[in-house]
Amino acid sequence: MSGGKNYKPVGGVAAAELFAVRGLASPRQMAAGGGTAVEIADTGSSYTETFSVDEGRVSVEHVLVLRADLGRAEAWFDGDFLARCGAEGVAARIVLASGETIVAGWSQRFGFEQALRLRSLALRSGDKAVDEPHAELTLACRDTSRALGEDELPEEDSL
Repeated sequence: MSGGKNYKPVGGVAAAELFAVRGLASPRQMAAGGGTAVEIADTGSSYTETFSVDEGRVSVEHVLVLRADLGRAEAWFDGDFLARCGAEGVAARIVLASGETIVAGWSQRFGFEQALRLRSLALRSGDKAVDEPHAELTLACRDTSRALGEDELPEEDSL
C-alpha cells in the first residue's frame, strides 16, 4: 500500500488533439480547438518512440495510443475521420503528463509527409466486471527524427 502518499503523475498522455494534415504547412497552424480532441481516460494512453537500424539507416517509429470511454470516443468512429487517418494521416499535438507538449506526425525533414496513420481502432469491453467499456485508437508513423526532447519548433520562414 502507498500509505496515502500523494504523487504527481509523470508518465502517460494527459491530452491529445489530432489535426488533418491536408493544407497544413507548419505545426504552428495547429491551433488549439481546431482539430479532433476527445477527452481521454486517466490511464491507458501513451506515446512511444522506437529507434531502429536497417542496413545502416536509422529510423524512428512514433506510436500514439489514445484510450477513451466509449461515450466520449464517438468522433473517432466518424467515417470521414477514419478515412483521413488511413489515407492522408494526421498530426497530433500531445500533452504528456509531465507537462511537456510535443508534435507527432511532423518532422523538420519530411514536414507532414510522414503523418500519423491509423494502425487500429478497437472497442474493448474490458475483462473484469468493474472494467468500463472503452475505445483505443492507435496511430503510427516512421521518419528519421524524434519528437520527444526536440527544441522549439522552427520559425515559419525556415520551413
